[in-house]
Amino acid sequence: MASSRHPAQSPDRHSEQRHSWGDRLPAGPWRKRALRYGSVTLAAAVCLLVVPTAMRSVDSPDRHTATRSPLNCSSSSSLLANGPGMTTPLGVNATGASQLAAATAQFGHLPVIRVYYAGVPDPSEWTTGATGINKSSVVLSFNPTPAQVLSGADDAGLAAFFDSAPKGHAIYYSFYPEPEAHVKDDEFTLAQYKQAWSRVVSIADAAHNPYLHSTLILQGQDGFPGDEYNFKDYLPNGRIISVIGWDTYPDGTVEDQDPRPISPAQFMGPDIAAATNACLPFGFAEFALGTATDRPQWLAQVASYVQKNGALFGILFDAAGFPWMELHDSASIQTWRTAVTRSANAASLHRLQ
Repeated sequence: MASSRHPAQSPDRHSEQRHSWGDRLPAGPWRKRALRYGSVTLAAAVCLLVVPTAMRSVDSPDRHTATRSPLNCSSSSSLLANGPGMTTPLGVNATGASQLAAATAQFGHLPVIRVYYAGVPDPSEWTTGATGINKSSVVLSFNPTPAQVLSGADDAGLAAFFDSAPKGHAIYYSFYPEPEAHVKDDEFTLAQYKQAWSRVVSIADAAHNPYLHSTLILQGQDGFPGDEYNFKDYLPNGRIISVIGWDTYPDGTVEDQDPRPISPAQFMGPDIAAATNACLPFGFAEFALGTATDRPQWLAQVASYVQKNGALFGILFDAAGFPWMELHDSASIQTWRTAVTRSANAASLHRLQ
């Protein structure tokens, strides 16, 4: 079912004005459209059979494991998370200290968090920010414009941030997530976006930190066959992207229009197939359900699904600025807390082995 996308939001949507906790919020859900759903095609199902057999922890220092062609990806090392003794880390968005404290109170210690920055983050984020406080894997994004990155104006800031990044937990960094509508609205060109990505990765690589993983975050519908946007068009040249992250929501959730608890196989399955076909490890950087009806069962299904299918991370979008998606009911909170705790315990056990 086709529908128009939401208009792109400017990076200042990451400001504190929309968050009651005083933490920045992403622009993501405001510009996603309703997804088309259906069964995964036979071709997509076949793609899932290509999953590599060599599995490593999500905190493994192996990097750039996606720099391979579809012809040899099955024989290469992998960042996939569902090997023996491993599980997909589950978490929520927690950009600032206050948001992290609230999320921790609800869900316990989070083995992964999603952090949004409007511009180039300060190196102090690694010590005094949510990433430093939580001491976990993190999926983070920053939004300087491609023109600003290509000008070199942010070289020093990016180098300082990456050089200061800690080791020991996976860091999935993303430059300007969900660029699709911005390109469509001529805010910048696709060529500029990909060139800027290449510059960002070259600066990150100079830090020689094997826990840094370049992560392209796109709208989930881009992975659906026949969508107006093909996710492969956004991959920079040189196969420099290590991981693809999907922001994906059940039909009706983003718009708050009769949201339904659609099965994860329907709204996540095509994205998994698309990433696998491209030989890219994957994770889910945003998902949520815009109704409390049947949400506890839905959350349990999603947690199980992403873990069984080898996602590197699964992050529930839970923010006060989007009340229809925020978890208010105790049953949903307890369900996600249980899932988060299990994933955290599994990660701890693996590190002890």
